[in-house]
Amino acid sequence: MKIKLLGAFALAMMLTVGAYAQDTTAMSKKEIRKQEKAERKARLKEDLKNTGRAAGETAKEVGQGVKSKAKAAGAAIDTTAQKVEQSVSKGYDKVDNAIMAEREKQKAKRDSVKNEKARRDSL
Repeated sequence: MKIKLLGAFALAMMLTVGAYAQDTTAMSKKEIRKQEKAERKARLKEDLKNTGRAAGETAKEVGQGVKSKAKAAGAAIDTTAQKVEQSVSKGYDKVDNAIMAEREKQKAKRDSVKNEKARRDSL
C-alpha cells in the first residue's frame, strides 16, 4: 500500500509539474508573440520615419531645382524685357523724328506759301 500511495503521490506530483511546465511554456509563447508584435511595430515606426525623411529630402531637392529654374527664367525674362524696351525706345525715337521732320516740312511749306503771297502782294 505504501508503494501504491507513493506511486500515486509521484504521479500527482508529475502531473502538477507537467501542468506548470505547460503553463509556463504557453506563457512564454504568449510573451514571445507580444515581443514580436512590439518589434514589428518598432520596425514599422522606424520605416515610416525613414520614409518621411526621404520624402522631405526629395521635396527639398525638388524645391531647390524649381528655385534655380525660376531664377534662370526670371533672368531670361529680364533680358528679353530690356531688349523689348530698347526696341520700343528706338521705334519711338524714329517715329518722333519722323513727326518732327514732317512738322518742319509743313512749317517750311507754310512759310514758303506766306513768303510767296507776301512777295506777290508787295509787287
